[in-house]
Amino acid sequence: MAKPGPSSTVECLTSKLTRPLNSVINLCLTRLIRGSGEPLGGNIPENVTSFDIRVPVRAGQTSAGDHIRTLFDCELPSDKENESFVKSLEKAQLSGSGIRFVVLGSENTVGKWLNGGRRGHGLNYRCFAQQFVSGPMGPGQRNFYEQTLLLGEVIYDDITSQLNELAQAEGIDQTTIKYGENKAYDRMVEEASVRCQRRLANIVRCIARCSLRPICISGGNEDILGLGYGVHLGRTIARGTTTNLTLGNLDCHGDYKSLEERGAHSGNGFSFLNAIGCLKKYAVLGLSPYENREAMMERLISTNCWYRFLDDITVIGATGRPTLYQTVVDMTRALETDGGEVPGLCVDIDVTEDLPTVSCPATLGLTRLQVHELVQEFTRYNKPFFLLIAEGMPDPLVPLTDGVNRTLGKYQSNLVSCFLTNCISVPHTKGEVLGKRKIDKGDRREREKRGKEERKREKKKREKK
Repeated sequence: MAKPGPSSTVECLTSKLTRPLNSVINLCLTRLIRGSGEPLGGNIPENVTSFDIRVPVRAGQTSAGDHIRTLFDCELPSDKENESFVKSLEKAQLSGSGIRFVVLGSENTVGKWLNGGRRGHGLNYRCFAQQFVSGPMGPGQRNFYEQTLLLGEVIYDDITSQLNELAQAEGIDQTTIKYGENKAYDRMVEEASVRCQRRLANIVRCIARCSLRPICISGGNEDILGLGYGVHLGRTIARGTTTNLTLGNLDCHGDYKSLEERGAHSGNGFSFLNAIGCLKKYAVLGLSPYENREAMMERLISTNCWYRFLDDITVIGATGRPTLYQTVVDMTRALETDGGEVPGLCVDIDVTEDLPTVSCPATLGLTRLQVHELVQEFTRYNKPFFLLIAEGMPDPLVPLTDGVNRTLGKYQSNLVSCFLTNCISVPHTKGEVLGKRKIDKGDRREREKRGKEERKREKKKREKK
């Protein structure tokens, strides 16, 4: 991809993000309470903060939480330093069936405010985690649940507390203030946004360095910056050579705005990665024809990004338009490279109809089943190294296990389970060639097509007789 021209704003932002990362790990670990017993791990060391989730007990039924692992099941870090955290992850990777996936939460929604969205309530990860561990374990699912580590959520309290102090001193109402109304507050939020991304990148770097695949449940889509940059650094350390990214995004917004505007926020995370130089290819599917500005679309075109509008895909069978399946095939071809780039997938909740989001819910979006199918097909063909699910916004006035919060948490849980299932599935060695990849000849649509052709041949044979 072409790199944007030099700019003092871009250089300032990228230099702040790419300076040496802090060695301190800021995490609130997840601890599971299985059955009616005490929390695993006993007394918590002073250096560890945690929150508990109770795994429900149902007669004759095994829950996913009975097999999902936490650091309390393995070995807690001896302190908050990077190396101690890495050693704990390495031991978790070698223990039992071996951990391959690490699920973490990031409730940073500072960047949403910079992009005109709402500040979140920091509940999306916990809303997801409760449903993730409570779901029944289906046939063949034990394998990928045992290889999944439910880590916890990144802590940003010290960063946001500084914003709260300034707001209190200036008499600012943070629920109503808009960007541009107070320059001192604007600058502090821009600085806080970059600091949050550095913190997330530091943790993800440790995870990717251990060859573990991060799955991030986020409050804002700006976290693709910290997640992607952390994977880039971690895989570069693990491989000993510079490793760039190829990213697919299911979103009704392109999130490719200029870096000149409002610093690092949820609308320019992918263009920020491109400015740093670690984004090789970018493809976005599901763009709304009514919510993407002309200037941003020109940036997508000028940097050779692949994109499709909602108008370009439609119900199966419509004349002249590709099916969802064919669109994923086209997206996969667009992301192919000859190098050793790391593939990733981002799913923005606002691409789905009728779900609460931090920014603007899709009035014209995809159904939950369509998004699930897209995640399934994309994961099957690309085997992404990491996943980001962003911008879900639970209602703070409703219990996390009730109503719309339960629906949102369950939906995100299903997407993660779909990702895990198709990442762990054995790659097919025979099939129709897709560029340099293989398409499964046992795919449902291919089987249906062959079945129809077989029935036609049998009918012709009977007519001849």
